[in-house]
Amino acid sequence: MIYLDYAATTKPRQEVVEAMMPYFIEQWYNPSSLHSNAAKIKQDVEKARKIVGNFIGANGNEIYFTSGGSESNCWAISGFCHYWNVLNIRPVIITSIIEHKSILECVKNMIADVYYVDVDDNGLIKLDVLSDILNDISLLNLPLLCSFQLANNEIGTIQDIKKISNMIRCFGGYLHADCVQAFGQIPIDVDEMGIDMLSASGHKIGCPKGIGFLYIRDGTTISPMIYGSQMNSMRGGTENVPYIIGLSKALEFCDVSDKNVKEMCDKRDFFIESLESKFGCKLNGHPTERLPNNINVTFFQNITGESLLYMLDISGVAISTGSACNSKSIEPSHVLKAIGLSNEDAMKTIRITLSDDTLYKDILDVIEEIDKSIKLIES
Repeated sequence: MIYLDYAATTKPRQEVVEAMMPYFIEQWYNPSSLHSNAAKIKQDVEKARKIVGNFIGANGNEIYFTSGGSESNCWAISGFCHYWNVLNIRPVIITSIIEHKSILECVKNMIADVYYVDVDDNGLIKLDVLSDILNDISLLNLPLLCSFQLANNEIGTIQDIKKISNMIRCFGGYLHADCVQAFGQIPIDVDEMGIDMLSASGHKIGCPKGIGFLYIRDGTTISPMIYGSQMNSMRGGTENVPYIIGLSKALEFCDVSDKNVKEMCDKRDFFIESLESKFGCKLNGHPTERLPNNINVTFFQNITGESLLYMLDISGVAISTGSACNSKSIEPSHVLKAIGLSNEDAMKTIRITLSDDTLYKDILDVIEEIDKSIKLIES
């Protein structure tokens, strides 16, 4: 099989699984226990926390392990709102219309005033609209949290988070960045970018599903979502030690150097150019400010993205029609509609996401299989 759905999930690396196994079989102790065996486990967890923190330019004590990206997203928002709700204050939340469903559904259920920012045809947040909202709410003098993806999970567009953060800070607000898709794909520095909270997930970078983290900058106050004594009483429950170790191990193989990112971008651009020249596809998302591994294209042949997906699957090629989280939905993607696609065009769209292991030969083979599939569908 040629697997091209890495934005949905990655295969756990053998080295990661091997690093995890001792914590299932031999080092299985509860890190909160007081005996010497447990103390060693606690040290390993703290070492992993520092490794994760270093990867995003944070301190280890600012990293809180979770079950994954969606929990982290929801905790950042609900924790912020609950902290202020307890004080009988209704905070303000600003987000965009193309966020992940875990954000959009969460904000609907908060006791907060929620504002949505539009995006342009490339999926970039309209900074003038954000500025207008910030100015409109400034007189209210209420706690403010803005939540934006660093990179969109469907179309791959990368936001200018540093510029957005500078705007928000002028109004005393906090910035939460959903970095689930960007984590491990591009360099991230929370200080340089001005990020106060950050969500990430392990299964996007070669770790098994079930581990993620929320970075919370020191001084950013939110309430726990799961109460207990672990992680400074901020995220209760016995730590998932094997998966925490696995996450830190997976980071050893995340190469976000300029050289590696450029090589991935070259591979991505070759794939895009091949699709455009062979099939006349339209690229969705920003042409350059996009994730190195993301391709989202709309076909104009008499097909649907879903029919193409199934035909390619029979041929041993795995792609997506959008976010895996929305794969059961019969509605056109809210992201594609937000950037101006019609319902019909949205239904003719596919997402391809690459990895370092994707070969140029794989790309050429997939182009050939797409050609065969389209001819069969249209026949």
